[in-house]
Amino acid sequence: MYKLYWNPGSAAMAPQAILLEAGAKVEFILVDGDKGDLKKAEYLKLNPHARVPTLVYDDGQVMYESAAICQFLVERFPALKLAPAVGHADRARYLQWMAYLTNTVQEALMHWWHGENFIDGAAEQAKLKAKAELRLAKMWTFLDGELAAKGPHLCGDTFYACDYFLVMLVRWSRMTEKPGHLYPQLNALIRTTLASPAYAQMLKDQGIEQAV
Repeated sequence: MYKLYWNPGSAAMAPQAILLEAGAKVEFILVDGDKGDLKKAEYLKLNPHARVPTLVYDDGQVMYESAAICQFLVERFPALKLAPAVGHADRARYLQWMAYLTNTVQEALMHWWHGENFIDGAAEQAKLKAKAELRLAKMWTFLDGELAAKGPHLCGDTFYACDYFLVMLVRWSRMTEKPGHLYPQLNALIRTTLASPAYAQMLKDQGIEQAV
């Protein structure tokens, strides 16, 4: 039995899609940030960083960090084939993408959305947001080129969890000057992912949409 704590459009999107695809026995628990749920003592005992997602498994074991949860789940459900096995030709590239997406792309998106977490003052936050726009444009261009040259997925012919993660992050860019879904190869990957019943169900359950 799993419990996944989430809120709409958050980094819980990819783990939730994986759990749905696995058909796992799971309880999805909404943590409403607008109501202060993230900072309630009960939740902070699970995740002291006041963020989602948080995964509870195996009679009370707890982990957080979306990319780590994704990797944990795909190893628990190998039949999904959402990650290449150790020794597989795609393994190095898959690990590269999971690290790049969470350490580089997600970081830039956090600068855009939550400048207050990085620097004080509205003027300085506006500068940080503008810089994040420039960085994200370069990243989307790079990723679009990678998909064009080596795609249609990040690791080539096979769809992996890193593709779920990328499509999730592209959604986070929807309010930027040039969101990721406007890039043709990224758009094609989004459309492929939307055809996944699990990803489509996750969007429906969270009450959100994915721009294409």
